[in-house]
Amino acid sequence: MRTTVGVSASCMLVALASVATACSQSARSSVDLAAEEEAIRAVNARWLSAFQAHDAAGEAAVFASDGVEYRAGLERIIGPAAIESYDRKFFAENPTLAVSWSTDAIHIADSGDLAIQTGEFQASGVGPSGDQEDWGRILTVWKKEDGQWKVAHAMVSSTKPQISAE
Repeated sequence: MRTTVGVSASCMLVALASVATACSQSARSSVDLAAEEEAIRAVNARWLSAFQAHDAAGEAAVFASDGVEYRAGLERIIGPAAIESYDRKFFAENPTLAVSWSTDAIHIADSGDLAIQTGEFQASGVGPSGDQEDWGRILTVWKKEDGQWKVAHAMVSSTKPQISAE
C-alpha cells in the first residue's frame, strides 16, 4: 500500500506540456529569470522544512489560494485550508515520516509569473509503524499570487516497484 502522494503519468504529461508551452514564448521580457528562480528555490526550501517538521500550517502556506495537491487514491485537495486539514491527519498517521526532495530543473515562463519544477523525492518512516518507504518524481507548477511565488499544483509519482500480493 502506498501512503505517499501520486499522480498518473498522463496527468503529469498534460501539466508539463501546458507549462512548457507557456515557458517557451518567443518574445523575451525584461523579467530577471535568475532572480525569479532564486525566489522559487527559497519558497521551496521553506516548504520542505515545513514538511520535514510535520508543520501542516507551514506546508499549506506555500500553496496559492486555489492551489491543488494530488495524493494517491484521493480526490484533489484544493486550497490551503483543505491541504492543512489533510496534512494534520496525514502527519498524525505517519509519525516517523521523513521526506526529502531535490530539484532537477526550474523552467520559468518569460512573463515571470508561471514556472514548473521537476525533481525527485524520497520518503522513509512511512505508515503508522514507520516501516515503509517510497521514492519517485515530483512536478510542481508555481504561479505568482500577490507578487509572491505560490504552488499552483503539486504532484508526485512513485517509482517504487509495486509488490504483488500472491
